[in-house]
Amino acid sequence: MPGEFNFCNRCGAPLSERFIEGRMRPQCDNCGNIIFLDPKVAAVAIVVDGDGLVMVKRGVEPEYGKWAFPSGYVDRGEVVEAAAVREVKEETGLDVALDRLIGVYSLDGYPVVLVVYSAHIVGGAVAIGHDALDVRTFPLDDLPPLPFPNDYRMLRDWQGNS
Repeated sequence: MPGEFNFCNRCGAPLSERFIEGRMRPQCDNCGNIIFLDPKVAAVAIVVDGDGLVMVKRGVEPEYGKWAFPSGYVDRGEVVEAAAVREVKEETGLDVALDRLIGVYSLDGYPVVLVVYSAHIVGGAVAIGHDALDVRTFPLDDLPPLPFPNDYRMLRDWQGNS
């Protein structure tokens, strides 16, 4: 539990790790409050540009310097579809319209749930965002290595539904 929570959000007492509901979870030693660590939700867009896909060279960790699909965390209270459109705009300068939901992806032990959409460009101009090093369209038959565990599965699902 290092770096997560050390004290109860209700009473301020120290927390201990206990096996609760099939997992180790932080629980308050004083009031018994159980801390359920919720996953983060990220929106991903597979953006079609002619016969290729728009990709972003990551300017942040994890996977700094690797090419990835435009993506980012959904803000609290934000509609997931709006987050996908916003992230593409922030990272690439491009305005997109979402075509369809490709899928929802998660991995055991990984605290992020990915909601993936296909999209096409409707406007804007390429502008490298503050958390990107580059933006480029890659031909489908010459995509760079993908950095994250679910990326190839997302791509296969997109290809199977396009």
